[in-house]
Amino acid sequence: MSKTRTVLFGVLMSVSLAGFSSAGSGAASRTIGSGPAGAPAMDSLVSLAPSDQLTAMASPEWKAAPFVLESAKVIEPGRDLAPKVEDPARIKAILKLVSDVYDHVHLPYSQDGATFTNKEGKLPQQPLGFYKEYTLLTGAAPHTVVIDGTTYQVAPDLSARGSERIIIGGGEKLYYTPDHYAHFIQLTVVR
Repeated sequence: MSKTRTVLFGVLMSVSLAGFSSAGSGAASRTIGSGPAGAPAMDSLVSLAPSDQLTAMASPEWKAAPFVLESAKVIEPGRDLAPKVEDPARIKAILKLVSDVYDHVHLPYSQDGATFTNKEGKLPQQPLGFYKEYTLLTGAAPHTVVIDGTTYQVAPDLSARGSERIIIGGGEKLYYTPDHYAHFIQLTVVR
């Protein structure tokens, strides 16, 4: 997004939050303040957009992802997982990852903590930004894992990140995928 559009969007959101949606209030012609030297005054930026576009932006049909403070909802570390995971190496790796996310430990890959878009549609539909993806490093763990009596084949490693991922939804739901998004198993951390 260009700098001008970013500034304009910020101004438009501020103005709409201040009650701009009431017609004839004169809010668009109010002087909000002048910008830095050489920059146009903010009121001239507001006048660039017709009021009907501003009203449309504030429309109740527009839904954004719910705002969640990073520290508001986070899965707390624990001592085990449910349903039963019959692989001590994976249990240890999953619990360590949950603990690291909880403690805000720097994780090794830039993709860790990135938004998982659920493009496969295998998790419940949620607003964009609800699901976060993390790399699960299991070392030399076996290439099968038994969870609640079901055996899952772990996909071959495609890179140094491997194929196993943990998805955290809304800071509360924990999903494990052994095969790079082909299957998702919801887990609960037992404290």
